Amino acid sequence: MLQILSYTPTWVFALFVGLLAFGLLQTRSRSVKKALAYALPVGMVALSLSGIQSSFGLKLLPVAAWAVSVVVVGFIGYRAFPNKGFSFDVEKNSFFIPGSWAPLAVIMAIFFTKYVFAVMQGLGATAASSPVTPVVLSLAYGCFSGYFCARAVSLAAAAKRPNNSFKPKPPRGSA
Repeated sequence: MLQILSYTPTWVFALFVGLLAFGLLQTRSRSVKKALAYALPVGMVALSLSGIQSSFGLKLLPVAAWAVSVVVVGFIGYRAFPNKGFSFDVEKNSFFIPGSWAPLAVIMAIFFTKYVFAVMQGLGATAASSPVTPVVLSLAYGCFSGYFCARAVSLAAAAKRPNNSFKPKPPRGSA
């Protein structure tokens, strides 16, 4: 294991620390500007798709497997586990996002999936060159992206139903 870590480029450790810190931020409830709230899902979908591109190229079968799993997991994730804790403040153009450990777990899953595959390639593991590997990894990346797509749809739904608690209360005694 130490030999594997010694051959890991320094930038990979920096990326890991950055993603870990970003994921840990997701565990805290916070108010986030609208554009930044959508940045996490967009960024994680891009990171997952770049994992496919860098590992296999943008070939039809891996990209199709990725796209199918994005849609399926995104749909099921939103329908079965809608995040109703999100609320939107129209005046501040920001979301209230409750803290959750799930984004950290999915961010780390994307990172470690990519890292483990790179190690397998570096070691010349037979599984890395199997014709099934691009499909399996693309499905995994798509599942991770599907989670973030479901999150983005939950944000959009919250923006359509602004939270009434953000509106000023009428003065006492007024009817």
